Amino acid sequence: MLMVIDIGNTRTKWAEVADDGSLGEFGMAPNITLAQSPLKNRLAQAEKVVIANVAGDVMAEQMAALMPSHLKARFVTASAEACHVINQYQQSETLGVDRWAAAIAAWHQYKQPVIVVCAGTAITIDSISINTKSKTILFKSTTTKNGLYLGGTIMPGLHLMQEALANHTAKLSNASAGTIKTFPDNTSDAIQTGCMNAVTGSILLASKQLEKHCAFLPKIIITGGDAVKIAHALKVHLKRVEVQDNLVLQGLVLLEKDGV
Repeated sequence: MLMVIDIGNTRTKWAEVADDGSLGEFGMAPNITLAQSPLKNRLAQAEKVVIANVAGDVMAEQMAALMPSHLKARFVTASAEACHVINQYQQSETLGVDRWAAAIAAWHQYKQPVIVVCAGTAITIDSISINTKSKTILFKSTTTKNGLYLGGTIMPGLHLMQEALANHTAKLSNASAGTIKTFPDNTSDAIQTGCMNAVTGSILLASKQLEKHCAFLPKIIITGGDAVKIAHALKVHLKRVEVQDNLVLQGLVLLEKDGV
């Protein structure tokens, strides 16, 4: 049995993979309590493990300590090309593997220009377009359709934005009870709305830029802990927004299948 694991900055998610490549039983635990989670028991039944880790060496060591002796984990990194997606990052290996896996999963699902938003502790907003290469083989012209990862942005997540205001201002600490309004008329609502507007505005700008670049109206795919909240706010402006659970895990399955 193959298991795929996504170690984020705050929490770790995992899933068993069925023979047809679909994701089976899921699990999730905060990173600080990972050693006490059910993951160790699930790993004992695995034959292969593929991991995306953006939480650094300490979490990699914790994960290694959970592995049974018969099992060797494979930590995936971004590459110049994989699964019919070309990576245009200046140094491909420095692209966050979670962003890379999510981009690959989104491309394979939609095969069209997409904005991929990973909404967790940090929020990444990535653009994927179409790259069409024509090749001549024995006097026959063939066209190979690939995805083209163009790049993207990184910004603080919603909670980090609110924490920054609470920690660095004297009177802006009570944001948890706020709601999002068109015209906020109290401080809590102003913080909640301002942080959400920063995120949705960044996504809308990325969508406009990608539309101009490829002359095609892109879909917006959102994954991560705050995906539903952000999608709800975006749908006031756009109808082409979708939430996809476990997009990184789906990408890890494709990367393992591709042998990358």
